Amino acid sequence: MDLFDQLEQQSTLLTPNRRLSASLLKKHHLWQSELGKKCWPSLDILPITSWLQRLWKALAASQIDEAFLPLTSSQEQLLWEEILRDSAESDNLLQVSSTAQLARSAWTTLKQWQVSIDDPELRTTEDSMIFQRWAERFQALCEEKHWLDTSSLTDVVIERIQTGEIEAPQHILLYGFTEFSPQYQTLLSACKDQGSHITYYEPMETNNTIHRMSLTDEETEIRTMARWAKKRWEDNPNHVIGCVFPRLEQMRESVIQIFSAVFSEENTLSLDHTTLPFNISAGKSLASYPVIHTALQLLNLHTNKMPIEKLSGILRSPFLGEAEKEMTKRAQLENALRNNNTSTISLTKLIEHAATCPALVKRFNAYLDARNEIHGQVLPISKWVTIFIDLLNHLGWPGERSLNSAEYQVVKSWFDLLKEYAGFDTVLAPIHFKRALDYLTRLTIQKIFQPESPEANIQLLGMLEAAELPFDHLWVMGLDDTAWPPFPKPNPFIPQRLQKTLNMPHATADRELIYCKELTTQLKRGAANVLFSHALKNDDAELRPSPLITDITEISVDQLHLSAFNTPDYCIYESRDMEYLHDEIAPSVTAPDQIRGGTKIFKLQAACPFKAFAEIRLHAKQVDAPTLGLRATDRGSILHKALEMIWRELQSQAALLSLAQNELKELIQRCVDQAIFLIAGESIESLRYLALESMRLQSIMLDWLNQEKIRADFKVVALEQEVKTTFCQIPVTLRIDRIDELNNGKKLIIDYKSGKNNPVKGWFGDRPDEPQLPLYCVIDPSETIGIAFAQINPENMGFYGISQLSIGIDSVKNLAEMDHYTDAVNWNDQVLAWQKTLENLGDRFYQGDARVDPKDPVETCQYCKLQALCRVNETNPVPL
Repeated sequence: MDLFDQLEQQSTLLTPNRRLSASLLKKHHLWQSELGKKCWPSLDILPITSWLQRLWKALAASQIDEAFLPLTSSQEQLLWEEILRDSAESDNLLQVSSTAQLARSAWTTLKQWQVSIDDPELRTTEDSMIFQRWAERFQALCEEKHWLDTSSLTDVVIERIQTGEIEAPQHILLYGFTEFSPQYQTLLSACKDQGSHITYYEPMETNNTIHRMSLTDEETEIRTMARWAKKRWEDNPNHVIGCVFPRLEQMRESVIQIFSAVFSEENTLSLDHTTLPFNISAGKSLASYPVIHTALQLLNLHTNKMPIEKLSGILRSPFLGEAEKEMTKRAQLENALRNNNTSTISLTKLIEHAATCPALVKRFNAYLDARNEIHGQVLPISKWVTIFIDLLNHLGWPGERSLNSAEYQVVKSWFDLLKEYAGFDTVLAPIHFKRALDYLTRLTIQKIFQPESPEANIQLLGMLEAAELPFDHLWVMGLDDTAWPPFPKPNPFIPQRLQKTLNMPHATADRELIYCKELTTQLKRGAANVLFSHALKNDDAELRPSPLITDITEISVDQLHLSAFNTPDYCIYESRDMEYLHDEIAPSVTAPDQIRGGTKIFKLQAACPFKAFAEIRLHAKQVDAPTLGLRATDRGSILHKALEMIWRELQSQAALLSLAQNELKELIQRCVDQAIFLIAGESIESLRYLALESMRLQSIMLDWLNQEKIRADFKVVALEQEVKTTFCQIPVTLRIDRIDELNNGKKLIIDYKSGKNNPVKGWFGDRPDEPQLPLYCVIDPSETIGIAFAQINPENMGFYGISQLSIGIDSVKNLAEMDHYTDAVNWNDQVLAWQKTLENLGDRFYQGDARVDPKDPVETCQYCKLQALCRVNETNPVPL
């Protein structure tokens, strides 16, 4: 290889990044092997930043008394944040961490372009003047504490090379650089002045094929790229294939998902997800990995109130002690809290509710005891790191099960970060717990990590990483006219005039065009076969090819000769050997005394037999989502309870009529407030919210009771009455909201409804929507004169029902007026019809009828949450 022919034993080859250095070292080893050698001296190939650090470490070792302390990237970021927080502008900064990153980037750029912090240009805009004050403070701190930031390290190395304290290499070979900053140019000039021979490697011209292609959208572009990479790999597994993305960090998850789907298709070469033949270079935030996310949540357990969503993650996490052992009990604990509409909860309150999870309670108590011991203390960072580890140990993190390879690497990276954080004692004064944890959280979020994976010949890379890497095949996607070159992004803390004059990175459109043109040229010579592509659309916006690739010959997808692609689930479906089994009958009920559900059994069986089987016998239900206020069911319960209290005190219409209006209002207010306290006293803490809810209910109930006044005379003989019986071998407990006794001694059965649409037609037909009141008529037919919904809704208020005879309520109709709903000609016939319908439903439930047969596929299934279980909407997968 001509590159290695230019290297001598005393040469140093510098690259812009680690990936290119590693690739060249691998190529050198292969080259030596092909020459038949058994051993050979290693070449000095490394990134330019690593070379500078090596020179500095050698100098520091020889001059230990005078050495500065080099700052890590994380320490620099934290210092900038502290400077911004202590500045006069801190109150106006919405995002201190992000602003500190911009300020640090401006400092780095000025260093690289050799602009003094005292430059007059920095006093030409308000933002740059503010930055100048911050930078002067940063510089003064570094000088005072003998700290050396990364950007200044290069200047120190230049100075020591010029004085002869650092010996420059005899030969420096530069490979893969798109451009050199003025700072690096000065560095190379200093080496040259000291006798170094500087060589800029220019790759040899190759006769490669280059094409471009347009595809429908970004997803199609990624999928077609994956299919292309798969075909190239199948043709020759030894070929190195590059797949390059301009925004790989943002696209990471979708890229992995699509590539995994393509390479898993038809179980290609018996691959599983862990051995797919591609590597992605982009990592993700360390805090986004579940095991570390859980650790940060556990360390934050001291907060006064935890949202139920956060608590759910903790209770379900496998990384908490005894998670496997108490998995079911912890799920039941979460469900109980959700059922109670608990939206936030403190740790101490959670412990009170968690008696069924003794191991969890023990660990939470140990955590609280440890936290109480350090409450209010101000300690160095190194001490806090030890405490953080102890707290996690109290909670059994990272869990009882063995970690897999990726999780093990993530946890190791976390401990490496903690070790680095412990070294912050040199740059941070002692602080309290919350601030120490805030710093750790931000460091964890900023830390980008990618678990190591087996070496693969298909590499998914970003643009800068791919430049000058040697490939056999290369595809660069995303080169449309809006993305390549990208829009300029000048740093807001450096005056634009200065950036434009010195041609700083991302300063102008011309600067971006020149830089991207050079990078595109490097990519064009990256392989024997190079393919560029762009999408035709981004949502509704039409896209065109970047002007940097319009000169390339365009080809179509058909010319790639790719095989058709089907999703893995479709391939599984197509390879099916189906055996049809209509399993619609569950085992019949053998222990009816254990069945719970009451009239709900008949209601669900009428709506859908499977729904009744799943909810009553399998106890399948959706987990409740707590709301910030009262749920609809809570409002209904409060309404029921308040009316029960009012009528227990009044007992008759005569007593209601005897009350003066102010006395009635006082009664309503007292009963509503008591009902709210009983139903929602613990779950809702906002007194103002409950007061507003009380006012709303008082207004509604006053209107309702005024309607009760104009009815014919009645007495209330039962409230929330329970009737226990056995119907069709099923034990049933009926709870009747209210029973009124009329002048003729007959009973009117009333069911409260707070909704505004409760049609009485739901009582009729073979599959009644509301079977509760008909069931009561069947159980006690002789004394019942009628049934009615008491619809208590401000938009539609009144009684709606049917009766044997007129009872003085216009909206409670005689049976004869219901001929469009029923064929019964008298009350006894109707009761018999209801009995037959309910017995049929009860018998079917008892015998195990579990058909997926919704009464109305639209209305019945609209709010049902069992579709994943019954698969009523399942359709055959289709190829993409």
